[in-house]
Amino acid sequence: MPAAAVNGLEIHYEVLGEGRPGAPLVLTHGFASASAFWRPEIAPLAETRQLVTYDVRGHGKTTTPDDPESYSLPVFAADLAGLLREIGITRAHVGGLSMGGMITAQFAVDYPDACESVLLCDTTCGNAADLGPGGDWERRLLEGISALQHLVSADGLRDTLIREWEYKEANDPHFDVTPYSLEDDFRRIEMMTVPGYVGAANAIAGRPDLTERVTSITAPTLVMVGEWDDFRPCAERDHGLIPGSRLVVREECAHGSRWRLETFLAEIEAFLADVEAGRPVAGKRRV
Repeated sequence: MPAAAVNGLEIHYEVLGEGRPGAPLVLTHGFASASAFWRPEIAPLAETRQLVTYDVRGHGKTTTPDDPESYSLPVFAADLAGLLREIGITRAHVGGLSMGGMITAQFAVDYPDACESVLLCDTTCGNAADLGPGGDWERRLLEGISALQHLVSADGLRDTLIREWEYKEANDPHFDVTPYSLEDDFRRIEMMTVPGYVGAANAIAGRPDLTERVTSITAPTLVMVGEWDDFRPCAERDHGLIPGSRLVVREECAHGSRWRLETFLAEIEAFLADVEAGRPVAGKRRV
């Protein structure tokens, strides 16, 4: 992966399908992951367009600052803006999954002129200010992130991951059909350090609530979420807030792109095709 000097960091990135016409698609991975881990799932999107992926600060091969105060969602969005400038991209379809979707929402309101379209996947634009079901999940998320930070600082990444999987096995009604595995997550967590994990967790916990600002998004927007995903109430709320957005609920899917991956890829392709053809994207669909 090449690296770009941005905001005092070396941000490692990859361009797939380089030279293909049209606005590139830029995708940001989730928390405690890396672009290399996500690449096998999203690489098919590069068959028709230029696809840019990168490692968020504190993740993968990108620089990991030691200071937890060096991590925030606005900082993550500024890193992405700096990366795009460095590699000569002025406007793109910008999207992300989970934490990557939070970064995308922040980018969309901070750098609207850079967005050809916006893709918010299995994520939220809020942070516990909403008194409805979306806010209820965001408050649970804050509790969970705080607990994970404590466990990682006390016990390390690997032991925390084992405990997280034990919790899922005991409490997740769809655990028996998950397309993910503990062995996969061990490989994923090897791409992280404790400072990067804690810093990114701080950023998620302290992120700005964007539920008022996203009402000003004018770029075509896809809000996509799994039927079983805890983020679904947030996605339904955010769809209502973002004018003209498209809500896609993927049936029999929980959190993450690997659940019925073919639908994740197909809905992104269909959305981008509509945007590029100038067709309206507003509406709701289940797939």
